[in-house]
Amino acid sequence: MRNSIYFLVILLCSCSTQEKINLSENVLNEYLQIHAEKKLDEVIACAGNDKESKEKVFVYFYPIEGSSDFRYYETENTAIDPDDFSNYKLKEFPSEGFLKDKLSRFIRDLDNEAWGIVTYLSEGKIHKSNPIRLKQKSNPTEFDSNIVIDFSMPLSPRFSWNTSSYNSDAIYFQAITDNDSFISGTYTFDLFFRYYNTNNVVLTINSDTPLTLVENKEYGITILGVSEDNWVNIQYENQFIAK
Repeated sequence: MRNSIYFLVILLCSCSTQEKINLSENVLNEYLQIHAEKKLDEVIACAGNDKESKEKVFVYFYPIEGSSDFRYYETENTAIDPDDFSNYKLKEFPSEGFLKDKLSRFIRDLDNEAWGIVTYLSEGKIHKSNPIRLKQKSNPTEFDSNIVIDFSMPLSPRFSWNTSSYNSDAIYFQAITDNDSFISGTYTFDLFFRYYNTNNVVLTINSDTPLTLVENKEYGITILGVSEDNWVNIQYENQFIAK
């Protein structure tokens, strides 16, 4: 009887060890399985190519406060099921801050188009983005500075812009910065946003209500027009003086 118990314990330990051996952090579905005890949450993420080089792609994501272990997984090509996470392998790309470090971005310098997913950890959670379709060849990001700014309401400018030529924009991200810091980040379905009126805002990454703009101070405005599959169709950048 005692020998049977010893054999059962050895067998269970062997199975447990074998399961761990078979799981890898380099494959997305197995990485998610390793962290299966954690609550699954989201990552706000998208991607677009560099203005100077269409081969260089930036994968943008919003890291919530206290998050860590930022990872980027990618498929070999686009001829796969983007919702089959066994198709995604870990990629070791460099990363940097964006928009005064409110966002981060991986820097990808590969020729092929693919699907990508960003993950990170926070306390008790594993966060995963929706699949991002990289389109640097078939749908290169457009760049423009033509943002119309209406100053008819003091210190509450209204920004408006056009759709991309692809006609597949699903949502627009608006970011306002100054020389030192990130001021505001909002999402709208509309082609306009008034600072700081949230009537048409569907999502915000602001921790608190942003401060009132300072008269005669210079600010930057960045707008990303993003498709349903999370590719940046168009990117606007400009500066303005608050009035």
